[in-house]
Amino acid sequence: MNKRRDLTVLVGGLGFMVQEYVGLIQKEFPALNIIPYPVLQESDASQVPAGIEKVDVVASFNAYPHALPRIEDLKWFHILMTGYEHILATGLIPKDVLLTTSAGSVSIPVAEVVMGYLLFFVKKFKASLENQGMHKMDRMLGQMRELHDRNLAVLGLGHLGKEVAKKAKLGFGMRVTGVDSLVPEFEYADRIVKPGELDQVLSESDFVVITLPLTPETEGMISAAQLKRMKPTAYLVNVARGEILDKAAFTAALKERWIAGAAIDVFWGDPTKEAVLDQDDELWDLDNLFITAHNATGTDRYIARTAQVFCDNLKRFMAGEPLVNIVRQR
Repeated sequence: MNKRRDLTVLVGGLGFMVQEYVGLIQKEFPALNIIPYPVLQESDASQVPAGIEKVDVVASFNAYPHALPRIEDLKWFHILMTGYEHILATGLIPKDVLLTTSAGSVSIPVAEVVMGYLLFFVKKFKASLENQGMHKMDRMLGQMRELHDRNLAVLGLGHLGKEVAKKAKLGFGMRVTGVDSLVPEFEYADRIVKPGELDQVLSESDFVVITLPLTPETEGMISAAQLKRMKPTAYLVNVARGEILDKAAFTAALKERWIAGAAIDVFWGDPTKEAVLDQDDELWDLDNLFITAHNATGTDRYIARTAQVFCDNLKRFMAGEPLVNIVRQR
């Protein structure tokens, strides 16, 4: 059992977040040597902090191309978010280094946003807000719909998918179908099917929510063929990664009304960048698309929750126990 307490930890990310992370971690581990690195994405080697060579553990949003190669004996890299494909893509984490994520820490806020999207569509909130701006009282917005007893497909029953299914079932009495290759049953899913049955599920669903991780198997999983399977009255929600959804087919599906509408909080490209959808992208102007700025996770509890995931894992690491949320590098 490793009882070391003289570990050096590098904490990297946006400045204000790093400051809060350091405070929370130091509260649980007063003797820990912490190097703050208030940098989200490095621009050059001049930003690399002193003492980087002796770092044992990195807790960060990104893998740093200038800092990481200078660490002499990195043992563990923890990602302060749930996604990890952008870290793997850098090739900067040796395969003998432990790699973990903060999976499960943002399931509640993102699931709340998902249910908000569904209500936004079926209760015609957009039209009501537009009428309010015109000082117009119009009770004839068109017939609203209910979530109760509607078919919801949740693609991926990980932490987030399970939370979406739970809220849909308990809060709104929806009929929930999970699509997952690993989870055989879940108390808040009426049924769970394998990905091979995806097309059939899409044709039956009133709402489809993507909560899958981005992997070689899921990239481009929803293309034109799948979108054309959906009902013209159905809505699609993506809170996973943009690349799971074929962008050209998605744009066509909205413009040509293959589906009634969609909501997205994720885009195509590096998820840690702010400008991930060009200002002149035609998606901005589609009246049946609700876009939020990749901020479904960003509540007042984000830092505390992700810091706790790291701290709990750090206790395991110090005790020589297995870590949770391990990513297996291929």
